[in-house]
Amino acid sequence: MALVDLHLHSIHSEHPSEWFLQRLGARESYTNPLDIYQLAKNSGMNFVTITDHNSISGSLLLKKKYPKDTFVSVETTTYFPEDRCKIHLLIFDINEMQFQKIQELRSNIYLLREYIKENNIAHSVAHATYSINKKLNIEHLEKLILLFDVFESINGGRNLTHNEAWFNTLKNLKPEHIEYLSNKHSIEPYSSNSWLKGFTGGSDDHAGIFVGKSYTYAQTDNLTEFLRLLKEKKTFAGGRHNDYQSLAFSVYKIAYEFSKSKNRTLSNSFFNQLSEMIFSGHPGNFIDNYNLKRLKKKSLSNGDKARYLLYDLIQTLRNNKKTPIYENLDLIFERIEEISDEFFKDVFKQVEKNINQGDLFSFLKTFTSSLPGIFLSLPFFTTLKHMGQGRDLLEELHSRFAVSHPKKKRVLWFTDTINDLNGVSVTLKHLGWYSHKNNYNITIVTSLPESEITEHLPPNILNLTSVYEFRLPVYKSYKLRFPSILNSISKIYKLKPDEIFVSTPGPLGLMGLLVSNLLSIKSTGIYHTDFSAQCHSIEQSESLAGLIESYTRWFYSSLNSIKVPTSNYIELLSQRGFDHKVMSVFKRGIDIELFAPNSRDREEVMTKYSIEKGFNLLYTGRISKDKNLDFLIRVFNALRSQHQNINLLIIGDGPYLQELEKKHLLNERIIFTGPIDRDLLPEILSMADLFVFPSNTDTFGMSVLEAQACGIPALVSNMGGPQEIIIDQISGFVLPADDLKEWSTKISFFIELAQANIPLYLQFKEKSRSNVVANYSWDLFLGELAERPFYERGKGHEEDFTVETIPHW
Repeated sequence: MALVDLHLHSIHSEHPSEWFLQRLGARESYTNPLDIYQLAKNSGMNFVTITDHNSISGSLLLKKKYPKDTFVSVETTTYFPEDRCKIHLLIFDINEMQFQKIQELRSNIYLLREYIKENNIAHSVAHATYSINKKLNIEHLEKLILLFDVFESINGGRNLTHNEAWFNTLKNLKPEHIEYLSNKHSIEPYSSNSWLKGFTGGSDDHAGIFVGKSYTYAQTDNLTEFLRLLKEKKTFAGGRHNDYQSLAFSVYKIAYEFSKSKNRTLSNSFFNQLSEMIFSGHPGNFIDNYNLKRLKKKSLSNGDKARYLLYDLIQTLRNNKKTPIYENLDLIFERIEEISDEFFKDVFKQVEKNINQGDLFSFLKTFTSSLPGIFLSLPFFTTLKHMGQGRDLLEELHSRFAVSHPKKKRVLWFTDTINDLNGVSVTLKHLGWYSHKNNYNITIVTSLPESEITEHLPPNILNLTSVYEFRLPVYKSYKLRFPSILNSISKIYKLKPDEIFVSTPGPLGLMGLLVSNLLSIKSTGIYHTDFSAQCHSIEQSESLAGLIESYTRWFYSSLNSIKVPTSNYIELLSQRGFDHKVMSVFKRGIDIELFAPNSRDREEVMTKYSIEKGFNLLYTGRISKDKNLDFLIRVFNALRSQHQNINLLIIGDGPYLQELEKKHLLNERIIFTGPIDRDLLPEILSMADLFVFPSNTDTFGMSVLEAQACGIPALVSNMGGPQEIIIDQISGFVLPADDLKEWSTKISFFIELAQANIPLYLQFKEKSRSNVVANYSWDLFLGELAERPFYERGKGHEEDFTVETIPHW
């Protein structure tokens, strides 16, 4: 059997397509053709060729040195003349005259195809689903199926998803598909049996790291016979697919070679140090050893953990110097993660300092301190972006050609809060449990210390490692945790998400935004909390509220779409500069079996919580100044002159609890229970006679929904989202914000209804429950979330072909 890596690059290739290398001004490759030959042979390749971009210089050099087991090849850039869409075509075993003709014809893929066909030249379309100049679409792929008969099915520079999607499409072709496409595009197929395709594999190596790790194989040990089998579509692909981390190391290597070739260091000395130590390939001379000892001494004396990690990595690699570099990639990546984290920690510390000083703009002045970490991370960002390109094209390929079965979308849902006492945490915890129990493919992404990962949290959580954390000055109970950037991206990449949802604009939200951009997948922000309105209510600071407003508007405008709790808030946010076109209502759900009228004896529950007999007003939720609880207590105290036998229960925890409790310590009719387990809430809600929620800043009001689900009428403010949960005058009342007279009047109305046993009170209770059951089911939201199908790889299926529609594979 013959093995040949049919996609290799040397120093003779043209300019690189990778962004990071373009910015450096580096070549696409710095590998010597003769080194490629030796590397290929060491990897078990029987024959060797080089496919430089639009050049055969390296290939000719190889042929001259090793005439018996090499042949001349090229990766030519050709174009669809109708729109200048670029295609890379691998052309094998050519002479210099043929190369010149190829150069003349390559501006027109149709003319080039005819020349190749007439002269029976071996060829293969490289990485067909990769859009080289951002013009590739499904129509181009259909045309390629007709124009050529051999395709690269394993490209060592592309990931498994891209390689397999194209391979599965091609292997399921039938005669009727070719006939249909030929009629559609008026293109003659390459051969009489063009539904049968040949396949090649190649590493697409540019750095001399993965030569021979992806290859083409055929049942022969003769070069001439191998080339004949290649033309007859009797070759196959084998070996490795790529990932963004491996591709990043190739970028590192090329950048290092660029630095050597220019006899200069890269603009970032730490990057240069790391590359030099990893790729130098020698055990170290006297100067190297001296510099290494100096690096260790300096890192220890300055407490510089980043440089100590670099020293430790170099020592480890020296101890494993006989191990090929590609076998050390996991170790190197792990250390680069740690080194990068050390640089970013300094940035996070500065963020904390600037926030505490109320000087957010000064952060820009300290941005340079993060440059080494950014420079180390950039190759991973750019290669991940490179790998993520073409997702929409693959989805259309799956959908149009139906080569695989639909599956539910894998959604990652990012949040900075999951264990806190707020509506966002409550919502997401329940969403996590509900999606887990009902097999929705949703993973909650957050960052918590291990001590907080308890059985109360749903199991479908991805917990990202935090490298720094601090509390916000305005929200003392709210802790920002900054996850390790490279480590987090690595974990997320392995989950292969289809869509990103973001609940908070903190560090985890920013991570979700970054990932959606790098992976080229849709991102949706959930506008749970009006932070600027809350800040204004708590701090009475226009300037700080303005800064928060500017940041949150930037954050949400960076996402593809925004889900807002109510239509009222859509209009409000539109007035504040948010794009109305990308906003829609986020229908939250509730467990209507847990939150339901509780049959437990009322007197028993009141005794349990030491509550005197009387009409029970109830508030549940976060205890903070922005919830307007001081106003609620003013209303309650005003009512006491008319209604002596009433109670006000305030249930929950928060930064304002102790102060509020201390203020009203002597009022026995105001009961502060503190936080109550969520499973016990329905019994105390069912004991209440009226739910009162005076907040003017809530975007939704999950507490109101829970109370209504338990059959409790509610009074809410006409500012914010809760007014859209209730049905005004049917399941409660929407009242003017901070209007003491109106609130007192409506509470008195309900007291009188309840005491007189008037049927209207029972109607309020019944409508409260029925409204929630009809409109707030998790299945409604999660069904909508999963309605657009994605596709499993590698599971082709057949259906009847009909000429009137796109054929089904």
